[in-house]
Amino acid sequence: MDMKIWFPFSCNHQADVNLFCFHHAGGSASNYREWISGYRHLNIYSVELPGKGTRRMEEPILNIAALGAKVAQAIESISKDKKVVLFGHSMGAAIAFEVAHYLENYTDVQLQLLVAASRQAPHCKGKDKYHSTMADHYLIQELHRLGGTPQCLLNNQEFLNFVIPSIKNDYILHESFSYTGQKLNIPVIAHYGDEDPDLADTDMSCWREVTNNSFSFENFQGSHFYLYELGDMYVKVIEDTILHYSVSTL
Repeated sequence: MDMKIWFPFSCNHQADVNLFCFHHAGGSASNYREWISGYRHLNIYSVELPGKGTRRMEEPILNIAALGAKVAQAIESISKDKKVVLFGHSMGAAIAFEVAHYLENYTDVQLQLLVAASRQAPHCKGKDKYHSTMADHYLIQELHRLGGTPQCLLNNQEFLNFVIPSIKNDYILHESFSYTGQKLNIPVIAHYGDEDPDLADTDMSCWREVTNNSFSFENFQGSHFYLYELGDMYVKVIEDTILHYSVSTL
């Protein structure tokens, strides 16, 4: 398989750093399309999972460890002589952590940094009100609660019939994540929105316990989906942060 199928939306500026972005449950690689044009000093790659977006016809991978290994191998194949940074939002933060652990232990990739957004630390219990074994109307309630999906779409039964199976698969994937004491050796940064109904400083500060390197966290104005609400301003924050870390390791 062409490894680039994992990264349908990308922008290679011939920079020294490759940034790989992982989306939330219910999202796809297209969530980061607007980010592509926002970066100038990074090569950005939006990760597309099997069964999502441009790969909708493929069978999804519902085990996060198996998925993490495959994504890590794809990253390795296009990151020769490049530094690598991982960004994950919500479910994507769990996938990014899994990928980071694989990259550190089974590849020679120059992994620099993990930025985890809108998710509690790997060893902490989440506050989701929905589980994949529950009826569909509970999932719709959860989508209402978290925000990020236009109300008109949540009231459109045809739309819901189309997306619910894919979103449920994402929840099954996320629920497969198992923390068994893994620790990273790279810096970790945690971000979240100050109006996120499920997160507080105490939830995010626990990310410091899964790295042997430096840690910091910051909150931003907005909801669980603050990164899309802030748009270009947040893109600039991420770029400046990554460039600071990549330069400091030269």
